[in-house]
Amino acid sequence: MKNYSIKHLVTTLGTTVSAAVSLFVLTALVAQAQTNLIVNGSFEMGPDGQNQFTDWPLVAGSDGNSDYGVATATGGYELAEQGTNYAYFRGHPTDSSQDCLGQYVTLTVGALYHISYWMGTDGPLTNGAAMWAQIGVDYGLSSRDVPLPAFFPHSATALPYQEFSTNWIATNSYPILSFHGVNATNGLPVTNSILLDNVSMALTYPPLNSAYSQPNSFVFTWPYTNSPYRLQSCTNLLSANWTTLTNVPANVGSSNQIILTMSTNRSLFYRLTLP
Repeated sequence: MKNYSIKHLVTTLGTTVSAAVSLFVLTALVAQAQTNLIVNGSFEMGPDGQNQFTDWPLVAGSDGNSDYGVATATGGYELAEQGTNYAYFRGHPTDSSQDCLGQYVTLTVGALYHISYWMGTDGPLTNGAAMWAQIGVDYGLSSRDVPLPAFFPHSATALPYQEFSTNWIATNSYPILSFHGVNATNGLPVTNSILLDNVSMALTYPPLNSAYSQPNSFVFTWPYTNSPYRLQSCTNLLSANWTTLTNVPANVGSSNQIILTMSTNRSLFYRLTLP
């Protein structure tokens, strides 16, 4: 079971809830590590070489002048963002195709995922150099897929790594995360590349909000409808014994909602979980 960091502490004091309910929203979250769903996202498994993408099952070079693979950092601008290896995209096709790399991921439909990756260059690249990223049912660039932040590194000098990230609600239980790069030098033999490293996709959680409703209820809400997330509670913040509530969230506007009747003289912690 995958769990969310602690978000709310609800304390009830006294003999009547309406007279003595206090709600505390913890601004410092106790984060729980989430698994990276991308296998070999930092390309550390090697080996080096063109088209050497271990555990990336979708590898398709451009129709002409394809040149992409994995390399070990050697210093200068030939750097990895994480670890020692990185992927390079040096292809310069003349037919509007790209060097493409992709991986299937297994997700829960309706859950929220954080997708991030780092890109830079190891030297000057001309106008037209680009790396597109997308997630969806297709491997090739497609209007049916969701476009992710792209990289257009037109620069007279090498560009250091920068992070690109987005949150995405899964609409498919087995989509493809893919990258499509070209250095756009129209067939000219060059050594400069777009660099890709530290690709990550991890389960995340929408913000959990709560409000007191007289005479003795709390209303818990979080964004998005038809959510697969469920509410958990426990009486001790340090306890590992969290209880998943049987209450099914209702769709209210664009949010999910659960209303709980609170008993007196109890302190309870709440969080979201993805069963």
